[in-house]
Amino acid sequence: MKRWDLLAHQIALVDINNFYVSSERAFDPPIRHKPVAVFSNNDGCVIARCAEVRAMNVKMGTPVFEVRDLFRERGVVARSSNYALYHDMSCRFIASLEQFCPDVEQYSIDESFLHFRGFGGQLAAHCQRLISAVRQWTSMPCCAGIAPTRTLSKACNHFAKTLGVSGGVLQLGSEYHRQQLLKQLPVGQVWGVGRKLARRFAPLGIETAWDLSTSHKPTMRRAFGVTIERTIRELQGVPCIELAPLEEAKNEIVSGRMFGRHIVDFDGLMASVANHVLLACEKLGAQGSVTGSLAVSTQGRAPGGTWREESACAALGPASNAPQVLTQAARGCLHKVFVKGREYRRAAVMLSALEPVSASQSDLFGVASEKAGEVAACLAAINRRFGRGKLVLGSAKLPGDWQMKREFLSPAYTTDFSQLPIARGE
Repeated sequence: MKRWDLLAHQIALVDINNFYVSSERAFDPPIRHKPVAVFSNNDGCVIARCAEVRAMNVKMGTPVFEVRDLFRERGVVARSSNYALYHDMSCRFIASLEQFCPDVEQYSIDESFLHFRGFGGQLAAHCQRLISAVRQWTSMPCCAGIAPTRTLSKACNHFAKTLGVSGGVLQLGSEYHRQQLLKQLPVGQVWGVGRKLARRFAPLGIETAWDLSTSHKPTMRRAFGVTIERTIRELQGVPCIELAPLEEAKNEIVSGRMFGRHIVDFDGLMASVANHVLLACEKLGAQGSVTGSLAVSTQGRAPGGTWREESACAALGPASNAPQVLTQAARGCLHKVFVKGREYRRAAVMLSALEPVSASQSDLFGVASEKAGEVAACLAAINRRFGRGKLVLGSAKLPGDWQMKREFLSPAYTTDFSQLPIARGE
């Protein structure tokens, strides 16, 4: 296959510009022309910034307390992470892409690889129509980079976004274009390289993507591994990187989070653990698995002391995915690690020894486990129909001090009718 045969396989990487910020702006027109920053769990760090905030020299991961005064002076709109909104907007984004390409390979929450064949010179115009449709249907801006390999399409997308290319689409169509693009791309910006590897490349005189693409492949493989050799080949226009499917079953499932405030009582800690069990069971059911082992971990300390992490594990026999069974096991684990008088700032649940439901071995006297499975299926069906958290176990409704601190949380525009914007006619 010739690299620049536009009728052959071409890959377009399409991603949303500033996804978290764009999701917040989609339903809130007054902030579309204001600087916006999104905070992490418990409003601890800055995890998303629009271009205006980046121009203020605010780095990713900057603690919020360090920039609070700056944001107040510059009129920066702050938002707490709204994961339900971001997930729903991601689903709308993917659904929009599927209207223009039957082969969509989702890479992350805000970007996907689209595989095209036979479009020839019309592919760039087709992708421009795609971008216009995404903007119209979701109110979120996006860009596309088109090339014969995933790594080159990521590079094209980078320049389409940073250079403000007309139409938001940059297609690599010749050897000359490839060389010019790679000579302007710092090696640290290459997909799969990053800053740490870039520092290791510097003594070798590799500063740009072009330098990397022309390096000696056998030597680079011996020094840095087969992944770098594949990256070099991709930069040369030879496809050799495949993505692992997102739906691949996990070997472990972990759910945990820092608390909005410290917890000192068992019931408050158990409420957090029970909710993490419910979330883990959702993921467990989604991949059609059961778990044979559950562990609970906590971070606690005596008042004024040092934070210590402790954990306890319970084996499940037979393996199960029923929330009530796993919650009972989690309660037993929590009793083992809870110490009265300590304050706790985090709890987590980990499910391991996962196996497919069809391959799990049942209990010879498993009448109770069969009933538990039926109850779990009923609970899951109700929550799928009416929304997550509509029906939960009683222990998950204990005191809610464990909830995250989200002072700047935006409304649930897409998942709660009571929070929908109201339009009034004059």
